[in-house]
Amino acid sequence: MLRLRTLPLPALPLPALPLPALPLALVLVAIARPASAAPPPDAELPESTANQDPASSGATDIVTDEEFSKPTDIAADDKADERADDVTEFDVALGGIFSTGNSRSLAFTGTSNLRIRRKVHQFGAGIAGNYGAAGVPDSDRYDTNVSNIQGLARYDLFFAEDWTAFTQVTARHDPFQGLEYRMNIDPGFAYYVLNKPTHRLWFEAGYDLQYDVRTDDSRILLDGDGPVLDANGDTQLDPAVDKVQLNHAARLFAGYSNKLSKAVSFDTGLEYLQSFIVARRFRLNYLAALNTQLAERFSLAVTFTLRYEHEPLPNVRPLDTITALSLAYRFF
Repeated sequence: MLRLRTLPLPALPLPALPLPALPLALVLVAIARPASAAPPPDAELPESTANQDPASSGATDIVTDEEFSKPTDIAADDKADERADDVTEFDVALGGIFSTGNSRSLAFTGTSNLRIRRKVHQFGAGIAGNYGAAGVPDSDRYDTNVSNIQGLARYDLFFAEDWTAFTQVTARHDPFQGLEYRMNIDPGFAYYVLNKPTHRLWFEAGYDLQYDVRTDDSRILLDGDGPVLDANGDTQLDPAVDKVQLNHAARLFAGYSNKLSKAVSFDTGLEYLQSFIVARRFRLNYLAALNTQLAERFSLAVTFTLRYEHEPLPNVRPLDTITALSLAYRFF
């Protein structure tokens, strides 16, 4: 009489989809995609400090295979740790538009994100940029109307099962926000309510040091008729607006990531910065990203980034939003 014996099947590595930032914002999002203890989608990069910053935010605020220990039998598989403690992720996303004829315009957006975790140590980095220009009527010339770039670097130490201590640094160049350069240094702690490879919810709290170098165009003195001119006909700078500003603030962040299926993932994050120096000075950065896998390593990403600054420069509007569509390629 023949007897059949069932053999245990080896576990296969689970595919993971890209996480978006804190920009810059991300870059950052974080970068967004923004980036978090096990970084938030950043993708893009927190803007400003949002490490989740995907293509849209300049932060921007990632897709990869996450490797787990391979059990030798089904019983061991049931007990396998679901936490991703050995991960390498790297991707690049690009998007753009170009039109000619009666309406002439061009726009480009791009992000790149890296996340490496080895046991209790995790490192993340990202860069994101956006550029747009519109054609001038009756001329071959284009006028730039969007231009920003942001980078983010972050290190996390998992000192307890659901806790990390982290430090992240973001840098941003955005002349349309009146910024030649903005740097944010953000040490803090993160707590993971959920921390699984396909489902994460976490909160961060810490300190933010912000260093701004403003453009001269954003410091022009204005009156009811426009720029104030001196005796030579040159514009004057507003003496009340400093070229350099240093700010100290409290930082709060909430991030959520859900791989809804093998082909679809959703990431979002909200960052709040409250100044210690001036009570009315605060900033909000929000990122949402939806990624759909098209092929083994290609995915389509739709991202939305919102940046609000309650006390902007005199010539700068307080609210910026960016919506972007880009094609991403996952290397790892």
